[in-house]
Amino acid sequence: MEALHKALHEALHEALHEALHEALRIEALHEALHEALHEALHEALHEALHEALRTEALHEALHEALHEALHEALHEALHEALREALHTEALHEALHRVPAIFPIASTRVSAYVAALFFTLLSFLTSSLPREALERQPAEDRC
Repeated sequence: MEALHKALHEALHEALHEALHEALRIEALHEALHEALHEALHEALHEALHEALRTEALHEALHEALHEALHEALHEALHEALREALHTEALHEALHRVPAIFPIASTRVSAYVAALFFTLLSFLTSSLPREALERQPAEDRC
């Protein structure tokens, strides 16, 4: 019985040793996989965050550049429109004062000057955009 007890003890010892060895190997494998997965996840999150921040910075830079370009284009367009409107208004007022500046008499020179100014006025108003004429009251148009 002693031999049987000793054989069972050795067999049990061997089985426990193998089981423990296998468990430790599995635990080591589990730990290695856990660490590799943790490292891969950390790297992926780092890359994603880096890309997101780079994309956000690019988005912000593009937004700022577009805002500045639109602001500048709008400023130039409004400046040009205002300059054109003031120029047209000043020309319109100056041409309406022509008879007061150059009294129309029966002389050929006065008639020629008057005809020249009214031809010029007619040419200028016909070449103006329709919107410029619509801005002026009907009684001011020549």
